Amino acid sequence: MLPEEISPLQHLNAIPQELAQSLSKQGACEVNAVLIGNDINLKALMNRASPRKETVMIQLSDKSLAIIYPYGAIVFFNATTSATVELITRCQKFVTQLFTTPETEQFTVLIQPDQPEGIVQNKVSIKKVTKEHLEIIGNALSKSVILEYHENRIGSLFEKIEPIAKSLKERGKLGYRANDLLKHIGASILMVQEMVGKIEVTEKPLLLWEHSELEPLHAQLVEDLEIYDRQSSLERKIGLISSTAQISLEVLQQHHSHRLELYILILIAIEIVLQLYIHIF
Repeated sequence: MLPEEISPLQHLNAIPQELAQSLSKQGACEVNAVLIGNDINLKALMNRASPRKETVMIQLSDKSLAIIYPYGAIVFFNATTSATVELITRCQKFVTQLFTTPETEQFTVLIQPDQPEGIVQNKVSIKKVTKEHLEIIGNALSKSVILEYHENRIGSLFEKIEPIAKSLKERGKLGYRANDLLKHIGASILMVQEMVGKIEVTEKPLLLWEHSELEPLHAQLVEDLEIYDRQSSLERKIGLISSTAQISLEVLQQHHSHRLELYILILIAIEIVLQLYIHIF
């Protein structure tokens, strides 16, 4: 259960010393990212009088905390299952398009004061527990989990586009209605808007402007999670789906146009026959 002192939830401006010491003494902690919906209304969740777009960091216990992101992700550090479920449940009422099956991703963080910071055997190594360190880790992991969500969506769209291409190749026909094609185009455009407008996957965290010493850690995290490569791959696939649907729609429109021209020619022919019949008889 979440402690009573953070009800309503309170944003942490710094990591409490006791929590940092506890994690440092522990030497390692599990980090879990969960994508629960399209976005979380942080203003309503935190019961604030003024809007706030950045993330919110809250303490779950004397040994754990979480970072809540406006684009629907929550990253848990050293949290128990019960604390994780409790916070997700609390956030759900402030979520747009709640997912029935949340996307998840995990990482292990090592706290090693005498070791270089970066990725070590698929684990993140940091020298000390600070708010900035955890924000860098949370930023990368939250972007990774939302990319996972879009990768699954794009896979589903590809399955719908594939029959169109096969039909054109094998039969020279689409076998699809204009409305269906427009849905595919709309889904592609919506995905682009969600990734570019809300998430800013390729943007670096603003805190790096003031904490440039964390640049190497951020760069290694982004590379290990393949953030930029996955983003580029998604953009290419979205472009392919959109162009395929648009081309197919144009073919469909041309087909309808030719059919209309044929109908007009038939009507003209009928009119000529009728006029001839009248004049002759």
